[in-house]
Amino acid sequence: MLAMTWNIRGLGKDENMCFVKKVVNKHRPSLMFIQETKLSSFDSKVIRSIDGSWLTRGLGVESVGSAGGLITLWNEDLFIAKACIKNSRCIIITGELVKFSKDVAFCNVYASNVESDRIEL
Repeated sequence: MLAMTWNIRGLGKDENMCFVKKVVNKHRPSLMFIQETKLSSFDSKVIRSIDGSWLTRGLGVESVGSAGGLITLWNEDLFIAKACIKNSRCIIITGELVKFSKDVAFCNVYASNVESDRIEL
C-alpha cells in the first residue's frame, strides 16, 4: 500500500494507538497521514508507539486545545523526504518515491470547522 489517511479523532487513548498499530502492521503503507490526533506533543516516542519498525520517520503538529493535531509518517526505505513545510493546519512534504524514482509532494490537511479559518487556509 502506498499511502493511508485517517481522521483518528484522538490518538491519546491506548485502544486507538493499538488499533492504528494493527492496521499499519497489516497494510504496511509507505506513507501515513493522521488527522485530529488531539495530541499536545509529538516526538519519536509517538512514532515508535504507532510502529517505528515500519514507519521510521515522521513529522507532527500538536493540537490546539482539544482539536486538531496532525502526524505524517513514512518508511524511509520507500520514501526519501527532502523538504517540508508545516503549520497548525497542514504538513506538506516533498521527496522521492524510491520504487518509482519519482519526486512527489504530499499534503496532510486538517481544516477548521470555522469557516473564516478554512478560507484563510
